[in-house]
Amino acid sequence: MHKPTKIAFLGSGRIARALIQGLLKTESVAPNEIIVTSHSGVSAKRLAEEFGVTSATSNDQAIEATSIIILCTKPAQALATITASQKSLTNKLLVSMATGIRSEDLFQAAAGKARILRAMPNTAVRVGKGTIVLSPHTSTTPEDFLLVKTIFSKSATLEEVSEEKMDAVTALSGSGPAFALLFLEGLMEAGIKASLDPKLSRQLAAHTLEAAAALVLETSATPESLRHEISSPQGTTAAGLQVLDQADLNAIVGKAVQAAIQRATQLGR
Repeated sequence: MHKPTKIAFLGSGRIARALIQGLLKTESVAPNEIIVTSHSGVSAKRLAEEFGVTSATSNDQAIEATSIIILCTKPAQALATITASQKSLTNKLLVSMATGIRSEDLFQAAAGKARILRAMPNTAVRVGKGTIVLSPHTSTTPEDFLLVKTIFSKSATLEEVSEEKMDAVTALSGSGPAFALLFLEGLMEAGIKASLDPKLSRQLAAHTLEAAAALVLETSATPESLRHEISSPQGTTAAGLQVLDQADLNAIVGKAVQAAIQRATQLGR
């Protein structure tokens, strides 16, 4: 499957920037293959200057010059953006990164003229370590799905779910890195308070979470069994885990994920 000659990004915010940065870092596409737009044009020009990509003066101009469009606008702007460009979207593949916005609503906004694929990335795509979860609409063809996988396979791990699970994916995979970073920040600050050099504490905290993730991803063991393997009775790990258990950390994390799911659902309305 050959990738398209050009890709349009409608919206130049944080997620567009992360996706573009990841694509260029992994050399999945060249800078001259990317066209970006933004509501005011300011952020698109900024991205163009930073990464050497092209900024367009209008969404229609970007869409007409490309065969695949990545929708990265804010959720509240997504449907209006698509409706305004219905004619330009004929026979185009639209990959929506807009949180909560259902693919059927996007399909109707495009007057049934575009093929729709929903996706949820996380910002680690900018360093080639992210995850993008895909949910194809009935209009998506197998060739479309393969094309998107080809484009993003170097900058992200790709997964597929049915659309009704996308709000949960958004909360866990999209918002989850921020939750993990809060825990990392807590580890780092605790190390500093315990007299470690701030730079060393930052490195140790980051590698600690990286190590935990690697154990889960590279073995068949469950997080619970790995935790027990690390924790010796009456040892240092057991003492720390007791504090986290008393605080009911799992319940707190669960509440955070549920709050994110509810917000994703609200945005979709």
